Amino acid sequence: MPLDTLWYLALIQEAALNNSSKNGSSNSIDGPDIDKALDERYYRSSYLPERALSDIFDGQVIIETQGEQIGQVNGLTVIDVPGHPLAYGEPARISCVIHFGDGDISDVERKAELGGNLHAKGMMIMQAFVSSALNLDEPLPYSASVVFEQSYSEVDGDSASLAELCSFVSALSEYPINQQIAVTGAVDQFGRVQAVGGLNEKIEGFYHVCKHQGLTGHQGVILPTSNLKHLALSKDVVESIKNNEFHIWSVSHVDEAIPILMGQEFRSEDENSVISKIAARIENYERHEHPPSLFQRIREWIS
Repeated sequence: MPLDTLWYLALIQEAALNNSSKNGSSNSIDGPDIDKALDERYYRSSYLPERALSDIFDGQVIIETQGEQIGQVNGLTVIDVPGHPLAYGEPARISCVIHFGDGDISDVERKAELGGNLHAKGMMIMQAFVSSALNLDEPLPYSASVVFEQSYSEVDGDSASLAELCSFVSALSEYPINQQIAVTGAVDQFGRVQAVGGLNEKIEGFYHVCKHQGLTGHQGVILPTSNLKHLALSKDVVESIKNNEFHIWSVSHVDEAIPILMGQEFRSEDENSVISKIAARIENYERHEHPPSLFQRIREWIS
């Protein structure tokens, strides 16, 4: 809550107008008057977030809130337009595809000069953690390409690194990700999930999309445990959480987030764990006899 006395004075005056319009002359205001004043204040300044949501509702921006997809996850972003009174949250589809290569993770945003330094840092930390978790004796025989789909402006910050990590290990293991769940959080090189900003706006943005496309009772958001004390959600979201229509999962490590998204343990002795599945895929690749490349054939012909 702000510390500006004028902010409260303006809100109380708006609430008093609502009360007097329904009760005539009155010297008191109640909770519904405050709620109505806040709702009307949001309505007057919500042109841009409403337009962003309408693009998703019309199918111009593709966001899936049901089903499962391999290598695709719903990330969460906060958009702050200079001169606009509200910062608002909007889900973003993050995808990853795998191909044979030298283990490099290609950050499309960075290569297109649409990714900031903090985003690049988060990508490198994520790559270091995955390489360490796999504990490989040789470089990973797969390369990856990670991108924010339908993003046409600069992306910065490391709050999507957990979502990018999940899309990467999903593409590697070929385990699908539950599209009913969105992810926000930063990761360090040990897999610990770290706090991020703009949490309330992110959750409310994804909730509005889920509500329009149909609440299933299994939708929700994964967020860092250290961010729980920052939650101050709108009353609509709080009511949906109370009614088990929408959910909040707090995690402190990657090992806790992967089972929620994929229904499989990340690291365990079980052969069905995500790491075991990736290791088996790498082993099958290394056992497979690949035809010589064009360069190898030319070198053999010359020799």
